[in-house]
Amino acid sequence: MRPLRPGDEARLQEFFRSHTPDTIHDRYGGVVTTMSEERARELVGVDQTRDCALGSFTRDGQMLLAVGRYCLDPAGDAAELAFVVRESVRRRGVGTRLLQLLMAAARARRLRRLWAQVDVHNASMLGIFRHHGFRLTPQPGSGDVRATLELPRDRRGVRPAAA
Repeated sequence: MRPLRPGDEARLQEFFRSHTPDTIHDRYGGVVTTMSEERARELVGVDQTRDCALGSFTRDGQMLLAVGRYCLDPAGDAAELAFVVRESVRRRGVGTRLLQLLMAAARARRLRRLWAQVDVHNASMLGIFRHHGFRLTPQPGSGDVRATLELPRDRRGVRPAAA
């Protein structure tokens, strides 16, 4: 796993094309049907000192297996979190590892919370969040659940650095 970077655009586009319609619905809300070169460039060219975008790749680095990211909220103390794993490698711990790395990066940057909007039917994602201590709150009328993780402070009120 490593940060996404310029040069990963074609890998990201191929990764997107590998998604099933169910994955597109669960991850993107069903509104995204293609990934343009421009959009891929934006997604791999994030400011990694502000936001965080990670990719899990095959050993040879040619194929993208999963993407995880968070985007800082305007106030700068919380971030929206999202990740998606290629269908062929699901249930192998890739999503869990991405989530752990994103949580560690958020702690190192002293964020107060991470949050995500998850479709109420996305049992796998809800299970991962539940397992990692996220509070799950149904959003009435939307079909979504908000998953929120308050990042702990140490006894002196300081957020611990990443381990």
